[in-house]
Amino acid sequence: MSANGLPNPTQLRIKPVYDTGSFGHDVTFPLPLAQASNLATLTPSTASFYQSTHDSALPVDELARFISESDKCELLHAGNDTDFDKTWILQPDMTAWTYKLALNFGVGLKVSAYTSGNVNAGNIHITITEIGDGAGDTVIEDLTIDIGSPNLTATGEQIIMFHADIVRPIKLNGGLPVKVRIQTESSKSGTATYQVGMLPVFPIIPTAVPKTWYESQVELHLHGDLTHAYPIWRSENNQELMDYSGCGSGGC
Repeated sequence: MSANGLPNPTQLRIKPVYDTGSFGHDVTFPLPLAQASNLATLTPSTASFYQSTHDSALPVDELARFISESDKCELLHAGNDTDFDKTWILQPDMTAWTYKLALNFGVGLKVSAYTSGNVNAGNIHITITEIGDGAGDTVIEDLTIDIGSPNLTATGEQIIMFHADIVRPIKLNGGLPVKVRIQTESSKSGTATYQVGMLPVFPIIPTAVPKTWYESQVELHLHGDLTHAYPIWRSENNQELMDYSGCGSGGC
């Protein structure tokens, strides 16, 4: 303060603050999947249904959805008795933090021929990797989750709503692609032929009436990161740095 009690302009320092628009934004990425072979049509009105749980409860989230009375649902798979394995890539255009990453997608299982034994959708294996573009790749998350669905012990179809949450700070670096790989780990005992894979869109009730369908997707709760603007927005103390990289008041 100056002698007259007014602020001294030479001693002012700009400090960044967050307004109500800076608390994060949910961004949904559909999981597009195009293929012209290894397709199986499921009939919801005669299929069995299962929804994965967390701590014995049904997860809720912000889901892309629409209303339809269709009684047909398309399963995209990798061939008879072969696990599904696909990878998608996300290209961040600027650095951001995600505090929650949610995967919601449909899994389909069809037993097309059966003699004996059990067929089970098994596990979902999720691998999220940042591509280092020459600096080495970084595995952000590697999860194997038991779907928990019951066995099929005859010819039939199963429609599964799968959900997984990753709730921890993850930094997405601008210009570094991120790959999301989803694999099934199904199992079979006895003699049967089956197909397992992803449902790009799917319902969760069987009746052929107007009902909610969901879209397979990845959802990120994102907060923009200010590290790209360090010359303007910088903190002079170690507690209030703009990110967790250890940059000081002089920049990175």
